Amino acid sequence: MKTFWLTLSITFCFVAGYAQITQVNEMEEVLHFFNDADTQTLAIFDVDMVLVQPSDPAFQMANMKRFGPICKRIMHEIPADKQMIFLSLMTVCSDLVLLDPCIPPFLEQLKQKEVPAMALTANLTGAFSTVQSMEKWRTESLRLLGIDFEATAPYQNALVFQELASYRGNYSTYLNGILFVNGTVVSKGEALLAFLAKTGLSFNKVIFVDDREENLQSVASALQMLEKPLEFQGIHFTGAQRMGSKEISAEAFEARWLALAAEAKQLN
Repeated sequence: MKTFWLTLSITFCFVAGYAQITQVNEMEEVLHFFNDADTQTLAIFDVDMVLVQPSDPAFQMANMKRFGPICKRIMHEIPADKQMIFLSLMTVCSDLVLLDPCIPPFLEQLKQKEVPAMALTANLTGAFSTVQSMEKWRTESLRLLGIDFEATAPYQNALVFQELASYRGNYSTYLNGILFVNGTVVSKGEALLAFLAKTGLSFNKVIFVDDREENLQSVASALQMLEKPLEFQGIHFTGAQRMGSKEISAEAFEARWLALAAEAKQLN
């Protein structure tokens, strides 16, 4: 295994405060960043491709990377306003599996240290496909895998952010320790700022793990807008690209993507 320090990437410094984003390839190495976390540290985790991934091999990151040209072609054929629907269908079309078995016990360690921890996901809110409430579905699906952010939530009450842009008639929502951004019309940085403003919570440091660097940059930039200077550690987790995935042929992969794309085009 590569040593912890060999996984470090370029550090990005933001003018208005101190922030850095580091690329990490394995979940075991992510955990090192939380060694000094305390009650004044807010731990935030993206969900898909960080904590869990679909059990369907057609929607596992390693296979999507393997068949990248197929993914790009089919995504290009999906209307822009339907792409989030397509990605959301990926999450509900099959059972979820943990990316790493160390995740539930690690979250339990944060709980024992009284480190506030929450999830921040682009997952949709409200009814979708055959799911009556995406928020409740996601919460329960994570609990089945031993992940319960309600136990470490920095804030206990449910919130709806009607001051932010809506998508499909629904708004960003906070429930059971999970901040649901509801698509991409609102950035994760905007959603987190709205959450902090509405709850009145204040921290000295934020550690955020996400598989997309643009989400980390969004949060880093947003936090610099706060009146109180805040340290930010972003962790760009690329481990899902390297995780072992079930084998699938190119033909089966393409057929599964085309079927889901056709379904996405029919949904609103």
